[in-house]
Amino acid sequence: MQLIPEVVTVSDARAGLSRILADLEHGGATAEPVLIGAHRKPQGVLLSVEVYEALQGRTARRAVVESATASLALEGLRASAESDRDAEAYVNGELNAEEAVALAVARHSSAAVRRAK
Repeated sequence: MQLIPEVVTVSDARAGLSRILADLEHGGATAEPVLIGAHRKPQGVLLSVEVYEALQGRTARRAVVESATASLALEGLRASAESDRDAEAYVNGELNAEEAVALAVARHSSAAVRRAK
């Protein structure tokens, strides 16, 4: 279970903004988010640019996969478990789009050859 980071008060965030931003920049993709709020209740969050870009990329890749999955469903089709794993690897940034397509083409090409025999 991931612990929720300590909430920094608005006044502390304002006073230490330069340090907070420097820490985020230095931490890059591994920088912990900084929660800002009042009365220990988070109201906002500061992220490093790298973390923000990674989240945006993941969101965009998830939308692509959801669109493709919906298209298959409209055709009455369902992706294989292998394709689902590849799609999840794509969403997580472990595969790029070209690699995911190449895996799908190779998988379905070899399946077609096996069926033809």
